[in-house]
Amino acid sequence: MKKSKVLIIHESESTKISLEELGLHLLQDYEFEFSNIIDYLKTNFKIYDFIIFDSYNDYLFESLRERLDRIIVSVNILKEERPSDYIKRGAQNFLLKPYSLKEIRLVLDQLKNNLSIKWEAEDNKLKFYTLLDNIPYMAWFKNQESEYMIVNNEFKEHCGKDFDTIRGKGDQFVWDGMIGENCRQYDLKVMTERKRLVFDEIIPGKKGYKQFNIYKVPVVDRKNNILGTMGIAKDITDLKNKDVKFDILLENMPFAVFTKNRSGDIIQNNSTFHKLTEINRYSYISLKEENFLGEEHRESIEIEDKDVIYNKSSIALVRTLKTKSGEKIVEVFKSPIIDISGEVIGIVCTMRDVTEVKSQEARIKKMAYTDSLTGLANRRGLYDYVENKLVKKYSDATIMFMDLDNFKSLNDSFGHQHGDQILIEFGEELQTICKDGFVSRIGGDEFVIIWEGKMNKEFATEIAEKILNLLNGKKRKFNKLSASIGIVTGNTAEETIDNFLTKGDLALYKAKDQGKNQYVFYNRDLDKKRCLNEEIEQDLRNALDKDEFELYYQPQYTCTKELRGLEALLRWNNDKYRKVPILDIINIMEKSILIDEIGKFILKSAFSFAKKINENRDKKVIVSVNISAVQIMKHSFVRTVKKVIEETGVDPKNIGIEITETVLLKNIEENILKIKELKDIGIKISLDDFGTGYSSFSYLVKIPLSNIKIDKSFIWGMKDSDEYRTLVKLCIDTAHALNLRVVAEGVETEEELGLLRYMKADFIQGYLFSKPLPKNVIEETIL
Repeated sequence: MKKSKVLIIHESESTKISLEELGLHLLQDYEFEFSNIIDYLKTNFKIYDFIIFDSYNDYLFESLRERLDRIIVSVNILKEERPSDYIKRGAQNFLLKPYSLKEIRLVLDQLKNNLSIKWEAEDNKLKFYTLLDNIPYMAWFKNQESEYMIVNNEFKEHCGKDFDTIRGKGDQFVWDGMIGENCRQYDLKVMTERKRLVFDEIIPGKKGYKQFNIYKVPVVDRKNNILGTMGIAKDITDLKNKDVKFDILLENMPFAVFTKNRSGDIIQNNSTFHKLTEINRYSYISLKEENFLGEEHRESIEIEDKDVIYNKSSIALVRTLKTKSGEKIVEVFKSPIIDISGEVIGIVCTMRDVTEVKSQEARIKKMAYTDSLTGLANRRGLYDYVENKLVKKYSDATIMFMDLDNFKSLNDSFGHQHGDQILIEFGEELQTICKDGFVSRIGGDEFVIIWEGKMNKEFATEIAEKILNLLNGKKRKFNKLSASIGIVTGNTAEETIDNFLTKGDLALYKAKDQGKNQYVFYNRDLDKKRCLNEEIEQDLRNALDKDEFELYYQPQYTCTKELRGLEALLRWNNDKYRKVPILDIINIMEKSILIDEIGKFILKSAFSFAKKINENRDKKVIVSVNISAVQIMKHSFVRTVKKVIEETGVDPKNIGIEITETVLLKNIEENILKIKELKDIGIKISLDDFGTGYSSFSYLVKIPLSNIKIDKSFIWGMKDSDEYRTLVKLCIDTAHALNLRVVAEGVETEEELGLLRYMKADFIQGYLFSKPLPKNVIEETIL
């Protein structure tokens, strides 16, 4: 610790001798030097922390007036010197003669402490003013009389006065009489009620008329006495101007407009809305769409709103509006209101009176049975065509179901207006390709084409390929899209339109499952699989309650068979589905909401096991859990993992999460952030099935990984292929170059182990060492 330097100014050497004999060297925190008063002009006083005047000299004392807080004056009580004589000249600290070592230390320590407190106070004051002057809002402090005592730069700039002019003045003076009395009333309310107050106020100043959101709070001392008020004012002028502009725009729309929140409450509307619906503006505290369209439409309104919200797409429909003056036919357009985070926060609706336009029955029917965007038949038109054209004739029919892949991404990237134009042009192209068929758009990006009669498979294939080639061809407007197509044939005497739609959907979703951009013909196996999947899904819903799920763990070893990790694998103890691959069961979970509940069960079970087995181990064993794309896409994924960690008490360093490239195919940047957040708390992150995706090496750089797991197909291929051995070696070397560990999966032979040991793989997982085992066997034989 640095010693404080003390200079003792004296008149005679006897003073110096007596003080040295007193033992100043024992005061180890201080370094003492002596100077005769005659030599003061030669002395550099700035290098000393404190000065003791053993002999008083007015001239010298005055020359050191800037350092009076560091000067100690000695008083000879035997000569009845009076401290008051020194105090008048500015002295603050005294030593009494004869000196004592204890008193010298006491005075120096007290002086040092006082200076430390003073410096800290000045430092805090500097920080406070720096903070105050650098916030982008007006800020101030007033005393109990509402007089300004402190203001920041933003405040001074708006009022146009400097602090010396403002200090001690009230609002009437500071704001040139434009505001004042209201401010005083607000201050009194804050001080009297001792609680914060928030309000908006227009304050004219050098920056013009500005509207502020003002936040006032009482200021109290340590004894809870009111000292005054503190205020902060945020400029909301631009925000208010936008609101006013929106209100003006809304009010001047030539048709009825209203906005709804996600709960269906109407929160804003214009005068044309009240004129059209003939609803008194003050008749309802909470107004909903069914209040003026009729309660019989409540269910359909809820369905429409869900469609708009969850598909983030616009819809158009025709409604009958019952008013006091009679029925009106209105066109209703609904579009999602999307905030900057991409979440739908409400719906904007427009209503246009089309009663006159629809006075003719044919016109009304056409609108009812036609998609308003593309001009094609809509779902109702499709049903009408089947019922009136095919069912009555007991006709054979061929139906093609079509869904545009990635259409939502196109809408999100280029806007709904661009997406609508694509749908219009695609509908026109479909009519050209399918000129003998009845073309309809049944919703969103779904199209259905019906041909009367059974079409041979070759001809149906030719048409399907023409449609796919249209999207994959040279027409730039379609080059970001593809389609999944399902094809069904049958007889309308034997099948209802709903049966056709169900079968078509099965074929269509089979095409999607197989990678999209293709067509699939319906067959009975699809129905069998659908029924099996529905049965599995129903039984899965009861599996947790019946305690049918269990985790097995497959060990991961070093090449010298030292246990380093365990991979948790789900097992469903239900003999009914013993032959169904667990991956198929997991796919069914992912397509339902079951993955949330069962996924949480897996996390809890694996994390609890990890805590248990590592409690008394020096070399920790990492227990890893596989995470699906559906799980990580949830906004609450990271929060869920952290909550399970907290509930189980497991150390995050003892658990791992395994992901595949499919996890990253959507929202890659967002998912990487989630993975990084988990790795930052100590969780090991492994990239599973490495080498089987499209761009695995690029992910090694992007993702915050701990390990990669080489897919078993590469390991098995090493036996007969030099190319596979080269690829595996390349994967291991690349991973090591990036400071990643490598786990080789599916190792089953000593030959494979030998090759991997030579290639310096870090960990081995496979039947050569162990198959997946229940936790009790792991505890009894492995650990």
